[in-house]
Amino acid sequence: MIRQVEPIQPELESDLAADLPQDTDALPKPKKARRWRLRLLIYGSLGFGLIALALPSFSGCGNKARSSEGRTHVGSMNRGQQAFWDEKQAFGRSIPALELGIKEETDNFKFEMQSFDLVTYQYGVPKNDKVKSFVGAVFVVPEKSQTYQGSNQKANQTSESQPSAKKELTTVTILCESPKTDVKQKLPNPFLQNGTPTCAEGTVALN
Repeated sequence: MIRQVEPIQPELESDLAADLPQDTDALPKPKKARRWRLRLLIYGSLGFGLIALALPSFSGCGNKARSSEGRTHVGSMNRGQQAFWDEKQAFGRSIPALELGIKEETDNFKFEMQSFDLVTYQYGVPKNDKVKSFVGAVFVVPEKSQTYQGSNQKANQTSESQPSAKKELTTVTILCESPKTDVKQKLPNPFLQNGTPTCAEGTVALN
């Protein structure tokens, strides 16, 4: 049985924020080339997702193709949030804000997101019992610096880590799915464990 995990607590925000640069002017300026690469990757993924949706009439793999819609859209929302953060140093608070052309609801899924200052969660919630459920997350972390330990949406600085005067920030992402169909609800949120995004118990990480 999949356990519901409470949304991220404010402590995670404060713990992470305490070790990140307080001066927004110190944040590294985004590189246009990186933003465009991310956007090309996003739109390319959406294109493959549309092709997958057309496959059932030819291959008979209807349920797999319908599940691929959820996987593709949640993965694209993850990458869209990464591009959004690179450009604005903040996460989008709604699906339309990402400007990906993703509908909030389709025949098979309802797509949602929950964004905070340092983490955002994307959900693909099934509308029928023949497709899997999906959840993605994007975390803001110091690049090549601090190591965090996370469990049940909490992160703490390790004793070996020493604060530095200035840290470059980056984003890390993960996509998880339910191991089976007939899970018509939001999956529990991923979390950081030793600085690595990790799927919650009862969910499976996708490459």
